[in-house]
Amino acid sequence: MKEITAFALTITPIRVWTYIADLAAFALWHPTYRFRGVATPHAEVGLTFGMLKGELPLSTEARIVAYDRAQRFAWRIGLGGVFTLSEEYALEEAGPQTRVRHTVTIEGALSPLSYLVRRRLRRSMRTQDAALVRYLTREVRGSSFTINRHRRRARKAQPPRKAAND
Repeated sequence: MKEITAFALTITPIRVWTYIADLAAFALWHPTYRFRGVATPHAEVGLTFGMLKGELPLSTEARIVAYDRAQRFAWRIGLGGVFTLSEEYALEEAGPQTRVRHTVTIEGALSPLSYLVRRRLRRSMRTQDAALVRYLTREVRGSSFTINRHRRRARKAQPPRKAAND
C-alpha cells in the first residue's frame, strides 16, 4: 500500500531538506516521531513513535535509505519480509516554491492488513504535513530578523518608589 500527500512552500529546496534531515528537530514539529542519532546515508537511528493515538510508544531502529541533498530524505523500519514501512520526503523546485511529496509505503506479508488503517494513515499524514508547514513557516520568519532602529529602548523594570514619609 502506498499513500502520497503533497504541499508547496515558498522556501528553497535546500532549506526544506535541511530542516527535514535534522532528526533532532522532529521533536519540535512532528506529533509522534522522536529520533535518536544523526542522519547520514545508510545510518541506523533510533525511532520512537506512538501507536493508538500516541498512547502506545514503540521504539525501533530506522535505516536512512535516501539522503539526497535538496531532493529526497527517506527512512525504513520493519521486520524483515513480514512488515516494512518506508517514509519519504521528495522535494522539487517549482519556480519560487518547493513542492514536497510525502510518501508512506507499507510492504510485506502483513501489508494487506494495512488497508484497514488507510483512512487513519491518510489523516495522520495530513496532520504531519500541516505541522511541518507551520514549523518551516515559523523558522523562516524567525531567521529573517531585522533590527528596527526607530524603536525606543526598553527600560528596566524598577520597583515602585516609596514615598518619603513611609
